[in-house]
Amino acid sequence: MAKKLSSAISKIRILVVDDEPDILLGISALLERRGHYVKTFDKPAQALEHIASGDVHYDLVITDYRMPGGITGLDLAKQVKEHKRRKGGERRETKVFLMSAFDIMSLPELNEPELNEAAKSEIVDEIIQKPIRNDKLIDIIENNFLHNNH
Repeated sequence: MAKKLSSAISKIRILVVDDEPDILLGISALLERRGHYVKTFDKPAQALEHIASGDVHYDLVITDYRMPGGITGLDLAKQVKEHKRRKGGERRETKVFLMSAFDIMSLPELNEPELNEAAKSEIVDEIIQKPIRNDKLIDIIENNFLHNNH
């Protein structure tokens, strides 16, 4: 179970992208209570513009897989990773967590080739099945940064 923010974990800068306002509100409130900085977008195109705008850096991007508007969470993940490469080596790595309502344990059998690609690639660091308990989400996020000097 998630405990108070460990001194081994400093404030994590997190960008959350989901087309469902309730999810954005819930995740934002949860992570801000943990001491993290959270920025949210309900439109992936706006999130991409924000990332491409220049000097902004996030330690973590959490994005839904399926969103309206023609940009998937995997498209967003690819752009986040590409943005880091274009900016050069001085930038720290941005981790990307992809959230999906699909049964993650059944990925190989799903007819979702992009999601299967994401699971096997270095584009996505974690795939999280929705819904997820708050304490489990906190554990996944904070354990990914526990021994990481982000």
